Amino acid sequence: MKEIRIGVDIGKTIKQDRGISVYTWEILRRFKRVSLEEKFKLVLFYYPDRRPDGNFRLPDVELRQHPYSDSCGPIKTLICEQIVNPIYQGMAVGLDVLWHPHNRARLVNPINYVVTLHDVLPLSRPDLAGYLESLRKRLLYWSRTYAARFADKIITTSHFSQEEIIKYLGANPDRVVVIYSGVNREIFKPHKDQEEISEVKRRYGLPTRYILTTGSYAPHKNHLSLIEAYRRSNLPKIGVGFVMVGPNDASGYRKGYNLVKEEVEKRGLSGRVKVLPSVPLDDLVLFYNGAEFFTTASLYEGFGLTPLEAMACGVPVIASRVAAIPEICGDAACYADPNNPMKYAELFDRLIADTALRHQLVEKGSIRVKKFDWFETTERTLEVIMSVVNYGK
Repeated sequence: MKEIRIGVDIGKTIKQDRGISVYTWEILRRFKRVSLEEKFKLVLFYYPDRRPDGNFRLPDVELRQHPYSDSCGPIKTLICEQIVNPIYQGMAVGLDVLWHPHNRARLVNPINYVVTLHDVLPLSRPDLAGYLESLRKRLLYWSRTYAARFADKIITTSHFSQEEIIKYLGANPDRVVVIYSGVNREIFKPHKDQEEISEVKRRYGLPTRYILTTGSYAPHKNHLSLIEAYRRSNLPKIGVGFVMVGPNDASGYRKGYNLVKEEVEKRGLSGRVKVLPSVPLDDLVLFYNGAEFFTTASLYEGFGLTPLEAMACGVPVIASRVAAIPEICGDAACYADPNNPMKYAELFDRLIADTALRHQLVEKGSIRVKKFDWFETTERTLEVIMSVVNYGK
């Protein structure tokens, strides 16, 4: 039986504090554990300046460098991404299929091709896409996203995103497949060692009691609304702080991070609100475990991984009733309008005072997260990839 050569364009997933990076790494680490009749070989493609450390802990993986980076000028980047690199992948390397897991489709597909589009936020909510401030960035985004219409299959992570992709890209509904992401419950789980939690609080200067939000400082995360909700609540008066942690190194994230810090200072909350960049994964798990509850007021999510991570750690969740979040969190979270800080403030006060409600949410959350398993995600993803190989275009 012929060995199937599966190419995976890992792009920028070398930065492991992004949701898309988590998605890619978690799936690749499980690929070889999926039982299939067909034998397959993985070929991972990376940009010249972003070689990954190790092989995603996978044996027998072939690493290939793209001929061109994505850091050239806009026209050269477009030509290389959409034409040169695809031809190289299809002809010079001899792939049977290519999977692009991180929101970057391409126009030229000389081989069978699958792309994962996690969302189409800049198309459906351009007011939240401030990180596409330049013509160069908009041009690249449009080329990488609209090109998904030419893929053999589009994988997305929620029914909400499926509807968005069909609506804004005009994609064939039969080609858009929903596969939920997972939660790594071997990592994100309740932590009983209070000394370790206390140590991480001391090391980062966290309050003894705090509520938590995690994720990037992108505009759609709506951190300023959370700050206002916290300010209006009783939490500052009773000594419960607020901790924010997430990536701040990309240009759009940096801008949001600075705006959040300025807002905290302007509101006189510097002593109570801690604004932090990404932290190591082991510490992040302790951040979750040390929190009174987790909250997000995101205005747009194609999936919503962070509230599930909180649930897996045994932490109650307050979330926004928009986009994919209710679909993913189900009845295991309290919800509010993300544009109404007062409603969030009321929920903050209610949850901090209501022990029974917190326990109820923790119990529901522990059941809910079992629906999101990375092995099942991997198995279904590989099935979609193989179906393209087997049946062609």
